[in-house]
Formats: sequence, C-alpha cells, structure tokens
Amino acid sequence: MSKSTVLVTGGNGYLGSVLIEELRARGYQTIVFDNCLTSPAFSSYRNDSNVTYIMGDVRDPKELEPILRDVDAVVHLACIVGDPACNIAPEIAWDINYLGTIELANACRRAGIRRFIFASTCSNYGLQSYELMDELSPLNPQSIYAQTKIQSEHYLLSIRDETFFPCILRFATLYGLSPRMRFDLAVNIMTIKAALENEVIVYGGDQWRPFLHIRDAARAIIHVLEPTSRGNAAEIYNCGSETENYRLRDLGQLIVQEVPDAALHFVPEDLDRRSYRINFGLIENGLKFNCNYQVKAGIREILAAVRGGLYHDFNESKYSNYKMMLNHTQKETEPITV
Repeated sequence: MSKSTVLVTGGNGYLGSVLIEELRARGYQTIVFDNCLTSPAFSSYRNDSNVTYIMGDVRDPKELEPILRDVDAVVHLACIVGDPACNIAPEIAWDINYLGTIELANACRRAGIRRFIFASTCSNYGLQSYELMDELSPLNPQSIYAQTKIQSEHYLLSIRDETFFPCILRFATLYGLSPRMRFDLAVNIMTIKAALENEVIVYGGDQWRPFLHIRDAARAIIHVLEPTSRGNAAEIYNCGSETENYRLRDLGQLIVQEVPDAALHFVPEDLDRRSYRINFGLIENGLKFNCNYQVKAGIREILAAVRGGLYHDFNESKYSNYKMMLNHTQKETEPITV
C-alpha cells in the first residue's frame, strides 16, 4: 500500500521542518505550504521528488483548492506562534491563526478531505491550580495566542461530521533542535545562554510547564495520521508526557547540572502568569503514544550543537518568532520613498 500525500501548512517552521523530515523518512508524499512570514525561505529537500514546496497563504482558498485535490490528509501548523509574536500584531495573529484555520478547514471539507490534524497548545489552560489538567478541564487563556487557538478549536469541533474529522493536538512547550531553529523557547534559550554566557536566567520559578521534544511532537502527528491509529476515538489530545511537567526553577537546575560553570539567577516575574500541569493519560492510554525524549536529553543535544560550533549568535532575528514579526510589521509601516 502506497503512502498518503500529506499537506503540511507552516511546514517550513520550527515543528513543520522536523515533521517534513520524519514524513520523508517514512515515504510519504508531502506538500509544504507556507508563506515564510516567520521562517526563512525554502531550502531543505528542494530537489526531493517526495517533497513539494509551495509559497502560499492559508487565508486564500483560491491558492488552497487546486492543491487539495490530490491530498489525502492535512496537518495544519501555520500560525503566528507564541505570546510575544502575537502581541506584536494582534490583528495579523487573529487573521492567520483563526480566520486562516476557518478558510483551510472549509476548503478541506469541499475537497472531501477527512483527516485534519490541528496543532493547538497546552497554553490554553493558562493559569490553573496545581492539579493535573486533562482535556475536559476548564480553559483559562492568558494570551492572544491561546485565545486564537481556543476559538479555532471551537470552530473545528462545530463543523465536525462523518465526512470531516479534525483531530486536535494540544502540544506541551516544545524544545530541541530543528532545521528552523528557535531560541525563543524556554529550554532552548536557557540552555544556549548557559553554554555561551555562563548564566541561566529563570523568570519567576514557581510556574509549572509541560515540555515536549520537537521529534516527539512530529512523531505524535504521524501517529494519528497512520491508518492503524485510534486517533478518531477522541477529538482533543494533550500531547506530551506526565513525567515532563517541571517547575521553571527545576528546569534551571537541570541545565546548570549539565553546565556547572553557569550561574543560576532568579528574576521576579509578574508578566507571564501562566502555570499549568498537564495530564497526558488520554494520548498515552487511548492512542498508545509515548514520548522518547526527556528534557535532559534535549539540553544535552543543544549543548552538543553549540559546542560543535553550529550556533553562534542566538540573538539573530531568524531564531525568534517575535523578532521576525517585529521586522515584518516595521517593513509594513515604512514610508514609500521615490
């Protein structure tokens, strides 16, 4: 049986570029659909016959519909990711994250595509007490980013029927190496600062976060794509591992254990009030999906990359969704000179 053709929106991004590698390794025909707003221009596998790159925008159904005719499943990653990046341009964030999801979902329904994987976030739980949050727990978004994801979830569930089945994966906070690297994520930035600047800065420290390696996130997507998956048994899955819930202060301690010369500093933080611990029992027991990585392994792989000379200036705009959005909005407002 030949592998399916999968359209990955946002496939040139942090998670998308890793997912494309994993799909390619498994023999899938893959279409990358991306506007490259928060990612560099297409480069990887451009000469690979199994991967097709298309510059496009999910908000434009005219661009989508011809492509969807030959697609078996869609993985929707395209969005402005992260609180700071969304705060730079809230209208663009709502336009892409929410309205873009509506346009894509309806285009998929018209094309008869049943399998639709939507990347959501555990950030939807926002500020919670210390019990474990499962998929039925109340949501308490603390950001525009989470609000756009929650509204997108509501819309997708409202149009679900026997011909269109969206599967929503609420990802824990991602970390790890990617072809489109990000150093605006907690594990990644804290680790590289430890390696290059001999310090680890923790803002707050008591907040709980779940963490998920980028490769495990890509594996989870493929797991629910596979015909043998029971990914249609539920609509929403928290994606991660219960062993990978950490207080931020404990994350800092893990990093300085690997970089003993680094000093650990705690800074009082009131701006980011999010704190949530997540129950991942449904994906582990219902889908039989388990993570392969722990945070310590991710810290070590980033350290190895840095010590091998792979990364030098982690402050470059290309490593930050916030900075890339800031550059975009500044270009939009620059006066036209003649």
